[in-house]
Amino acid sequence: MLESNRQRVQQLTGAEIWAFIIARVLLGFAFGVFAVTYFPRFATPLAWPALVIGAVLFIVAAKGFLRSGT
Repeated sequence: MLESNRQRVQQLTGAEIWAFIIARVLLGFAFGVFAVTYFPRFATPLAWPALVIGAVLFIVAAKGFLRSGT
């Protein structure tokens, strides 16, 4: 399964990869806006853990940029 996913991802162009990234960001933002608008009592307590987890994952992912290529 992982091998087939790797092959499919390698066939994507740079524009398609950027489209996926932008789409995920916009969809996440839109769902967040709807959740806060229509369900503020439930969305607000969930936002803080999501923010912290997202920040930690961002830091972990950013470490790849700091790695020196050998």
